[in-house]
Amino acid sequence: MTSRSPSHRHPARRILPRAALLLVVAAAILAIFRAAFNNRDLVVPVRDLDEISKSGKLRVLLAYDPINYFIYKGAPMGYSYELAERFARELGVRLEVVPVRDLNRQIPMLRNGEGDLIAHFMTVTATRSRVVDFSVPLDSTSQVLVQRKSGDSSGAGLVRSPRELAGKVVHVRENSAYYNSLREIMDRYGIRIGIVPVHGSLTTGDLIGQVDEGKIRYTVADSNIAAPHQSIYREIDISTKLSGRQPLGWAVRKNSPKLREALDAWLVREKRSGDIGSIHHKYYERQYQFRKYAANAFYSGKAGTISPFDKLVRAAAKTIGWDWRLLSSLIYEESQFDPGVVSWAGAVGLMQIMPSTGAMHGVYNLTEPSANIRAGAAYLESLEKEWKEIKDADTRIKFILASYNVGPGHVRDAQKLAVKYGANPNLWEDNVEKYLRLKSEPGFYNDDAADLGYCNGGIPVRYTRSILDRYRLYTQVIPG
Repeated sequence: MTSRSPSHRHPARRILPRAALLLVVAAAILAIFRAAFNNRDLVVPVRDLDEISKSGKLRVLLAYDPINYFIYKGAPMGYSYELAERFARELGVRLEVVPVRDLNRQIPMLRNGEGDLIAHFMTVTATRSRVVDFSVPLDSTSQVLVQRKSGDSSGAGLVRSPRELAGKVVHVRENSAYYNSLREIMDRYGIRIGIVPVHGSLTTGDLIGQVDEGKIRYTVADSNIAAPHQSIYREIDISTKLSGRQPLGWAVRKNSPKLREALDAWLVREKRSGDIGSIHHKYYERQYQFRKYAANAFYSGKAGTISPFDKLVRAAAKTIGWDWRLLSSLIYEESQFDPGVVSWAGAVGLMQIMPSTGAMHGVYNLTEPSANIRAGAAYLESLEKEWKEIKDADTRIKFILASYNVGPGHVRDAQKLAVKYGANPNLWEDNVEKYLRLKSEPGFYNDDAADLGYCNGGIPVRYTRSILDRYRLYTQVIPG
């Protein structure tokens, strides 16, 4: 009998292990690609303090709420916003707010480079500390159960200990520290809690409001957030503690050690100076002001509102082909939406219309909001015609805004000066803007090209820039 070589005796023994190995390798490769696809936000870019300084801007992740970041009468405000603005000034860069629409996404947004830091309070937890670095604590807080009062002064029927949450349904964001705390309570007491995860677009304040309205029974909040909400939500009870004190801080990427070092040093100095305490008092403890902000409800991007006059502004903007948010930004710059304000020069109302301008457009009762806005829109329409020679729409807006502030004559003077000194009369930045500013200097306002003479040109330049900066903010916050 002819013997077979080992390679021919048991071909299956040789082929099957190889096939199995190939399948394992293929499965591993597929898993890697799938993980890469599902975790794209784990690709962490390098953008530390040096890169921030070179770019000239600090990108701060903030979610809108009535304490940390909101718009009141057109202006950005809030505890975290003011602190972030101060920190940006400390770094010598400008602040760029990156709105967080989904709080469940804020850490991934930070890690994939959409922002440089998360600048509102986050509870420092071990889980979070594995993926981001936290600043020195700005404060500390305990978690409390937010529930609706029973109507009985004795508090009968209210949950008074974590153990009593057994069988209760509690609404919280899935990626929040509150969610993890409820899981820990279940493990500790051997109870079952119906945890309902809500979308990250809902803030803690939103959920507190839903408890007050009776839409949900329970939620969890940090005590420093829940306490000021009592001033507007009279039906909530927040006296049941669910945790001990926990530190609160801002978050940066783990590959931004210089930024964290600069942030920590600045926070320590600010806390020693008392500045952080005074800002904290402004937003957390002055209940009347908080109540006023929240009651007017013009802080919320989700509400889609800027002022009480949005309907009038939308209608007027439509007649002149403007974005209503741009017109709102102009009105804020003029009057902060105060229809009764009168300037030193006699300009009246929301759009600060001079009586002569109002009369020219057949409007005389300038303190009446609809009439005032109608007159202002008509004047803007005349300025559109005045600057029709500027073909680029974005550039033309700058000429119009400066003219609204100081009059088209001074802007025409700046154009003529630009021509005389070799600049472009149809460009704004570094051209007409430059010479409008220079019209405050004798060598230029006395120039033969400047027919109208002196003008404090820095004012319309800042005015134009301020309106457009605020307009960009509105476009981030308010739907068109």
